Amino acid sequence: MEVDQLKIPDELVRASEFHTHLGPYLVVGMRMGRAVTRELGDRPFTIRIRAHTGRVPPYSCLLDGVQVSTPCTIGNGCLEVADDCAMAIDATKDGRTVRVALRRDVFESIEKTCTEENQESFACEIWEMPEEKLLLIGAAPGRGGDTSGLEKRDGK
Repeated sequence: MEVDQLKIPDELVRASEFHTHLGPYLVVGMRMGRAVTRELGDRPFTIRIRAHTGRVPPYSCLLDGVQVSTPCTIGNGCLEVADDCAMAIDATKDGRTVRVALRRDVFESIEKTCTEENQESFACEIWEMPEEKLLLIGAAPGRGGDTSGLEKRDGK
């Protein structure tokens, strides 16, 4: 399905061209990346991200969102992929690690209601969603700080 460039923000159009389609986990990754760069900056080679998505779509689609919204890519070695499917990323810079996780209720909503037919509109809704309703942001597990709200999820 071709992305309607008149209704979809340019940033999502460019990301969907890179990823080959527009879906919710691509946009979740973009929103996570924006949170990381806000917290840690966007200078290349200063941030390392470990993505807890596994390597299988649709969950791994989050990786492309992170790559288009941060200076971290798999190719430059600043983005690595963990095999677990917690739908979270841990970003580290200068000894500080921040975890950005998809809220459980949003994950469950995507899993239950997103279809191939509605994935573009679903993705646009996620793009417009207030950050506090979409993501949990805090210290990564084992790095200190309160992580009680950061839940681990299993993929299908």
